[in-house]
Amino acid sequence: MLMSSLMKRVMTILVCVSLVSGYSRAAWAGVVSTGQMLQQQAAIDKTSLVSVLEREEVRQRLVELGVDPEQAKLRIAALDDEQVGEIQANMEALPAGGGVLEVVVAVLVVLVILDLVGVTNVFPFIHSAGR
Repeated sequence: MLMSSLMKRVMTILVCVSLVSGYSRAAWAGVVSTGQMLQQQAAIDKTSLVSVLEREEVRQRLVELGVDPEQAKLRIAALDDEQVGEIQANMEALPAGGGVLEVVVAVLVVLVILDLVGVTNVFPFIHSAGR
């Protein structure tokens, strides 16, 4: 009888401990659409492109080429997701620790294409078909 009373107490304590330790806060989850994920990824990609423009050597090279770095930031903000992905793909193909010139060239190529299409007017010497 003493053993069963002791066993009941031990079991009661174990059950209480397992209930208390097993308690967790409710987690809230929701469905995220593909569009929301793509928008978030595009925002991250644009932020990484703008951070490249913050580097001093990139800014100096843009100025040497006659492009205002602040104007380039505005143009990057105006890029659509496909264009940002294209630039990101070019950047990822570059060797690590170098390739600043290639990044600048990639950005300039995108800006020239946008000028040719008539979306932007960064370079006054480029005339699009619509102008």
